[in-house]
Amino acid sequence: MRAAILNCEECNGSSSLLDRECRKNIFKILRKEIGINRLILNHPFVKVFDGSSLNFLNDLALFIEAIQSFDVSAIPSKGKGCDSCMEKRIGRLQKIKEISLEDPITAFQKLREEMGRKKPRIVGTGENKCDSCNEKYRQMISELLQKGELSRKIIGKRDSSFYYTYKIQPYVRPIFFDTYIHLSPPADAVFIKKYEVKRKGGRPLSVSLYSLATRPEKFYFIIPPEYNLPIEELQLLQKVKEKLARHRPKDASFMDPLTSREYFLKFGKETIHEIASEENISLDVKKLEQLADIFAKYTAGLGILEDLLLDKNIQDIYINAPVENNPLHIIWQGEEYTSNIYFSEGDVEAISSRLRSLSGRPFSEGAPILDMGLEAYEARVAAIQKPLTPKGVAFAIRRHSSQPWTLPKFIENKMLSPMAAGLLSFLVDGQASMLIAGSRGSGKTSLLSALMLEIPQRYRILTLEDTPELPIDKLQSLGYKIQPLITKPITAGDGVGVDPKTALRTALRLGESVLVLGEVRGEETKVLFEAMRVGAAGNLILGTIHGATTRDVFERIVYDIGVAPTSFKATDVVVVAAPIRIGGGMEKKRRVLQISEIVKTGWGKDVDPDKIFADIMEYDASQDKLIATDLLDMGQSEIIGRIAREWGIDIERAIENISIRARIRKKMVDYGKKNSELLEAQAVRDANNAFWMFVEESRREDGFPNYEKIEKKWMEWFSNYARIK
Repeated sequence: MRAAILNCEECNGSSSLLDRECRKNIFKILRKEIGINRLILNHPFVKVFDGSSLNFLNDLALFIEAIQSFDVSAIPSKGKGCDSCMEKRIGRLQKIKEISLEDPITAFQKLREEMGRKKPRIVGTGENKCDSCNEKYRQMISELLQKGELSRKIIGKRDSSFYYTYKIQPYVRPIFFDTYIHLSPPADAVFIKKYEVKRKGGRPLSVSLYSLATRPEKFYFIIPPEYNLPIEELQLLQKVKEKLARHRPKDASFMDPLTSREYFLKFGKETIHEIASEENISLDVKKLEQLADIFAKYTAGLGILEDLLLDKNIQDIYINAPVENNPLHIIWQGEEYTSNIYFSEGDVEAISSRLRSLSGRPFSEGAPILDMGLEAYEARVAAIQKPLTPKGVAFAIRRHSSQPWTLPKFIENKMLSPMAAGLLSFLVDGQASMLIAGSRGSGKTSLLSALMLEIPQRYRILTLEDTPELPIDKLQSLGYKIQPLITKPITAGDGVGVDPKTALRTALRLGESVLVLGEVRGEETKVLFEAMRVGAAGNLILGTIHGATTRDVFERIVYDIGVAPTSFKATDVVVVAAPIRIGGGMEKKRRVLQISEIVKTGWGKDVDPDKIFADIMEYDASQDKLIATDLLDMGQSEIIGRIAREWGIDIERAIENISIRARIRKKMVDYGKKNSELLEAQAVRDANNAFWMFVEESRREDGFPNYEKIEKKWMEWFSNYARIK
């Protein structure tokens, strides 16, 4: 790659294409230097032009060269009577030549106007004589206009500043940072909304969302406040960074990944104060703390990623390789957005180093895969590099919700219907073994955490994950008896952590408990299904698995993992979730598509996956809703019948139980429209506990659950509860 680096620090200009003098100097260099792949303006705000922006600049430089080389004396003239016309043409072209040196876009537009100018007719000359002259003149102008691809890029009569702002956008970063951003949204951006993200110790981050008129994509746009720091403060931070490179710590505390940020914060504060005093720069206490926090954020922290991880609307962040050519890709409330943020190789190296330190795991060409959790940001990171990807390091970061998902929340977001939520609650309460299937981003783990709230609090819960994603701390704070177990990821090398198979065997020996698996996928699955088959797996099994259909789940477990079909039969229910494009639109919405039970009878030697599943509820796209099948409506479900028998009730009462649970959750959603706290985990816990207490009370008083009385009492209780909330 051939790069031209211009030192703009001593220049009095603004280092911007909107500055005429700066623009003039840039074009002067581009006319001399041929074949430049990257143009870098070194300034307290570094600007980089490459790709389509640099191609546009090179086309403009080519146009300047062509028009400056144009010999105005070659303008056609037939002699007598033509002098006045020719002088006007020469005058206009000379003016365009002068303009082109500092504003070639305006010059190009004026030259194009010259093509459309009314043809002059000289009195006293023959008609053929004027037509011939005009045609030759237009041909000469046309040849100038065809230089490069400007005729395709400069359309209409927009002011040249539009092109210098939107069509020739550089990547911009303050000299202290490595992350580049575009300072303006694309020219075709249509504003949607704006909001702020609160940041600790600094000004809020302003986020703007746009749709794009020329492609079915949306745009996430930010300019972090530190990117607008005064030049004096940027230079101050750069000097602190240079001093850090020469610094020799007296102790090893800076090496501890959990405390290093505090070390760099302290170092930054002391050094900023020291340099500011030496250079007579006045900083108040608040400004000193802000600059020190920025210093720590971009040295010991995750840089601009920290801001994105604080935005609760963001679910996923993708950093694709090569990073310099790919903007950060974001999933915002289930929708895909591109952004104005570009990472550099320096960013990638810094983040990779930070993740190695935090995880204690290798990440190199010898170990090119890293899976880990970022507990401070409630996120999970999957990182890859060479030789797995030939273009460098790439990251996928999934941010967990700060609050656990609940069934009422899913109803509000239409992922579930109230009846589906009632059914799932009933199945969990009835200790049905359940697998939640779906692709990445389908909401499997979120639904799993919501179902954990449906487990009666008297039960002990064991969770098994390789990377923490379930909201264990929050659920424990609500009084749930949870013992988490963490295994080593399948991508980890030997000697790192406990393998999943050993961890699962240990979990099965830890006593009678509900077992919740973050993901069913490896050799340990054989151990699990064998324990389920012989009844040694505890009260209840819940887990997630990758698979788009029930057939996929069967084939994954039986054929890929090697579980015997007779052991797979120990599964009671498979729930399939997916992100779908409703009506073929571009936005993806999470929906549960199937709640299917495994038929326990009629299994022969050769199992047909299409015949062992029976849908209790299925998704109707025309209504965008889960609909009950005859298995639920007519009481024909095997699993509902089994739970009814275990509870000592008939199938009609079991279906009535499900219906009451559905109406309870519908009531919570209705009240939640005015008070969102009624959709959160604490309210769901309290509502479920009240329901179970009323069931027990009715069973003692009436000898059996009187669901009409139970529902009435619960509705009265919830009305009072909602008023207090």
